[in-house]
Amino acid sequence: MFIGEAPGRLGADGSHLPFHGDKSGHNFEKLIEQVGVSRYEVFVTNAVLCNPKDAKGNNATPTPGEILNCAPFLRETIDLLDPRIVVTLGAVALKACGAIEAHGVSLREHVRTSHTWMRRTLIPVYHPGQRAMVHRSFANQLSDYQFVAESLRRLKKPRKKPSGKNVKSGSAKLSLVAQRVLRDSPKGLSYFALHKLCFLAEVASLEATGERLTNAYVVRQKDGPYFVDLHLAKLAHLLPDLQTWSERGKVFLRLAPQADLLASEESPELKEHDEASIQTVLTKYGQMPDDELKRVVYLSKYMRALLRKERSSGANLYNAAVLPFDPQG
Repeated sequence: MFIGEAPGRLGADGSHLPFHGDKSGHNFEKLIEQVGVSRYEVFVTNAVLCNPKDAKGNNATPTPGEILNCAPFLRETIDLLDPRIVVTLGAVALKACGAIEAHGVSLREHVRTSHTWMRRTLIPVYHPGQRAMVHRSFANQLSDYQFVAESLRRLKKPRKKPSGKNVKSGSAKLSLVAQRVLRDSPKGLSYFALHKLCFLAEVASLEATGERLTNAYVVRQKDGPYFVDLHLAKLAHLLPDLQTWSERGKVFLRLAPQADLLASEESPELKEHDEASIQTVLTKYGQMPDDELKRVVYLSKYMRALLRKERSSGANLYNAAVLPFDPQG
């Protein structure tokens, strides 16, 4: 379990997915990916659940009162999830844990060390935001996260987890799938449709082979399945030939005419059955308008199962995983 400070104005305050959408989120996702940890393996939350703002509307450091107000929610979350490892991201998160049960741990003195807290292992690391990078560089933070990853692996969970190499290649392969989908629409495709067509390709692969196309993290958001690794800021890095523009309040995408479908060294080329799953989806749904595409996605068995679970539990399952990381799990 990772505990951050608070939702960022440009990140989780809008995406409702902790550490996603802003620079801190991109840094966090890059750090866990590089040490071979998937968001499927961890739970991410914040010490304060609302975005604290200053008088100008910018992010502000949570006050002691705000930390104490949210402490009962943090305690309840920890009790419900019962994680064996709790990683605090920055001084605010560490202070919030201390408000639940004293630990005597200092970020400056105890970074990259393990401590017993609430019958669990507490590991303090620096916040992945740009301000914290001044005090602890990305390279040093990467070593901190390697320590966290090694601590996680030592738990020896009964279910085998994918290696770091596979986690990285999952993102690389997703870029191939996204390229293939975009290549089928040379005049452009809405950002909404890209996510939905990639999701339907994953479903087609699961139905045909029992395996997913990628290991990408897919969650439910307001408009249906959303690929964390296809955030617009990440797409520009994954697809250097990507062109974007806005039209009628929507974001549209297309590949530059000279763009080629290329595999990286970390990812194999699309296999024959991968191509077959993608082509089946593009032939059937590639020209559908967004509203019809949304209907098809919500009728998939994975979305229907999530909605049934939401109705029966009465819980809001926004940002819950839609597709399994391991289809056999």
